[in-house]
Amino acid sequence: IGDYRNAYVGKYEFDDLRNPVNDAKDMAKVLTNLGFKVILKLNLKTRAAMKKAVLEFRENLPETGAVGLFYFSGHGFQYQNANYLVPTKAVMPTALDIEDEVLRTDYVLRHLEQANRQGVNIVILDACRDSIPTDFFDDRKNKGLFEADFKAGFTNMQAPIGSLIAYATAPNTTSWGGLPNERNSVYTKHLLKALRDKPDVNITRLLMSVRKGVIQETKNAQVQQVPWDSVSLTDPFYFAQPTSITPPPPSPDPFAPGQVFSDRLQNGSSGPEMVVIPAGRFRMGDIQDGGASDEKPVHWVNVDQFAMGKYEVTVGEYLRFVRKTGSHAPEWMETGSDYNIKTGTDDHYKKLGSVLTNENHPIVGISWHDAVAYAEWLSQQTGKQYRLPTEAEWEYAARASTETKYWWGNDIGSNKANCDGCGSRWDNKQTAPVGSFSANPYGLYDTVGNVWEWNADPWHGNYEGAPTDGRVWEGGDESSRVLRGGSWYYNPSNVRTAFRIRDYPDYRYVSYGFRVAARAF
Repeated sequence: IGDYRNAYVGKYEFDDLRNPVNDAKDMAKVLTNLGFKVILKLNLKTRAAMKKAVLEFRENLPETGAVGLFYFSGHGFQYQNANYLVPTKAVMPTALDIEDEVLRTDYVLRHLEQANRQGVNIVILDACRDSIPTDFFDDRKNKGLFEADFKAGFTNMQAPIGSLIAYATAPNTTSWGGLPNERNSVYTKHLLKALRDKPDVNITRLLMSVRKGVIQETKNAQVQQVPWDSVSLTDPFYFAQPTSITPPPPSPDPFAPGQVFSDRLQNGSSGPEMVVIPAGRFRMGDIQDGGASDEKPVHWVNVDQFAMGKYEVTVGEYLRFVRKTGSHAPEWMETGSDYNIKTGTDDHYKKLGSVLTNENHPIVGISWHDAVAYAEWLSQQTGKQYRLPTEAEWEYAARASTETKYWWGNDIGSNKANCDGCGSRWDNKQTAPVGSFSANPYGLYDTVGNVWEWNADPWHGNYEGAPTDGRVWEGGDESSRVLRGGSWYYNPSNVRTAFRIRDYPDYRYVSYGFRVAARAF
């Protein structure tokens, strides 16, 4: 392998974090054995010391291109959508002190990107531990001065071209430091094992094996840890030369969290795109307070891994089903209906104009029974199990490891979704093409606004006695079914992730649509 690779390994020593010392030393040893020139820094007390270490690392990167690897073990946090690494003696009496006391992660990314444009850059962050030392905030108890914008987890960062960022845990969540009698953190333990056992595996598959190991080890923990990564590599990367001279292209595990797949229909065409949602545990309901009584009490729910539609079911996808079966036409196509856009007298649907029949817009005007029939048809066509998501699955996937009103925060912002007041060009006018806005951290589009989405569950007036395992909550008002997500002409308070409404299962409306869920894995 030679010495063309360079690695920086950093950590610090808070009393409540025993593992990072071992994490850093063990990573340094493994990387040295793999041919890296390692710069190991321990107990960096100040932001200046951390910057100095980063600059030393940069200076050691060859000008002709290299593999630059930055590994950090210890405390990190998120503040106002920026991520920070914390030195041992950081003291932040107020929010004004943050930039002077701690180091932004993008400082590291910028130096790597500028100094190693021709090479491969890898950043591994085993941070965001489940405890944040009160020392950060001085002994004057000033944490409250900026606690509302302070978050223990990292926000998602997009890897620059030619780079990879690996996180110990998913965005906006914390990681487990490790058991008292274990040498390493949960994440680094599995990372070390993968680097020792299979360094000749493509890095994306190597990180998949790390993710599976961490998910399995923390499945019974209060909060399950799901490692995450952002990849913009342009070529395969291996820590060690594969044994085969011409290694076959990697075959990603189609059932790994975040993977997208599409089952084949009987005519050879593709079904809807589905995203694998990781198993986990979350708080369901009105976490931010201020919501309706039917969003309470807030309660913990465990959800098994399953798949969810990447987009709301589109006009093109649904009408293919209608043409094949000759049934379950949307209300605006139904023969003899007053709402038929060609022969009817009511303009309820006509006001949507051409988007109503545009194949890339979400289907509307379908009932809960229609949505269930479509899912059953998909099951028959593919030989796989399709269904409507349960209400717990829907909120879990829509939240995507967040606890704010919307997956991006507590403010609706501008042009992040389609609703009456969302700041998009479709607001209070019509549906938007699916995928017009950014996806949430789980890779799902349009979980805020656009169209209401039918869920499998019958209606319950509140969450008293709700299941804790994510299944359909039977009983309740069987004459009504749940809809979630809001729509293009509802206001921002009604498109919150926790907001819920109900309607008759045979009722069809201009803003009612759905997305499908698929089998558990």
